[in-house]
Amino acid sequence: MKQVFYLLVFLSILTSCGSVDVKDKDGPIKLISATTDNQVVGIGKIEPEGDIIQLSSPVNGIVQKILKKENDTVIKGTAILELEHQLEDAKIYQLNSEVNTQAEQINVDEAGIDEFSAKYKNAVSEVERMQRLLQKGAETQQAVDDATTNLKSFQSNLKRLQASVVVSKSKLLETKAGLRIAEVELEQKIIKAPINGKILEISTLIGSSIDTRQSFAQISPICKTIAVCEIDEMYADNVTVGQKAWVRNVGSTDTLSKGYVFFAFTFLKKKSLFTDQSGEKEDRRVRTVKIMLEQPDKLLLNARVECVIDISSSLKK
Repeated sequence: MKQVFYLLVFLSILTSCGSVDVKDKDGPIKLISATTDNQVVGIGKIEPEGDIIQLSSPVNGIVQKILKKENDTVIKGTAILELEHQLEDAKIYQLNSEVNTQAEQINVDEAGIDEFSAKYKNAVSEVERMQRLLQKGAETQQAVDDATTNLKSFQSNLKRLQASVVVSKSKLLETKAGLRIAEVELEQKIIKAPINGKILEISTLIGSSIDTRQSFAQISPICKTIAVCEIDEMYADNVTVGQKAWVRNVGSTDTLSKGYVFFAFTFLKKKSLFTDQSGEKEDRRVRTVKIMLEQPDKLLLNARVECVIDISSSLKK
């Protein structure tokens, strides 16, 4: 009877402890979630509050220059990498020359318009003068006809030059549009930082080929650091926004950083974000919780940690 009593006591102690440990056959113990009367523990990882950006190129190309290195801080618009762009450079040079040539041609044609406009006005005055003299018998009809023919010649040349300027201006606009396209093509060969942040990784080398489907760098935005953790559905209802929390290394009791719960999903996920193997079966459901950390300087991004939440606290930040 004593043995049965001790066995029942031992089973009762095991039942009252809410920790759920899963031991891999080929690996160390993974703590999924645990609870005491005042604490809930879940596995999480350290992340920036804004998502880490996987930087890729909008065009295919060969890497010509790498202008920044890992751990460099960049501001939005800073050039990080250049692809070969000799063809784009030559195209821009050619189109700039065409723009200058067409602009000069327009200037020449407009100067011709000014010249023939003056000659046309003089010819009009000459025809009117000779017609008056013809009426008085002081000039011949042939002279009037010659002056009229000269007037029509000036008028024709004036219209030709005016039409030429219209065509030249239209071609100039087309060339400038082509130049802008070439400049955009060149800009796509120079990959720039889309945000203010820190470069975490650059996974390409000079001379390597990259394409639009390939990420070649990771950038962490300049923002606060958080821990994203998962709480087993058994304890999910005990977590609320505003509760105190802290993080520690898995299996350790030393606190790495303190903080508080600032966001908790309103639904359960069927599968864990932190499953090590993509094909691993996961029957449990979890609630994702985000913890704002107060002193995250020494924490490594993507580090796996234990998140401890004080469910007895409800202090709002």
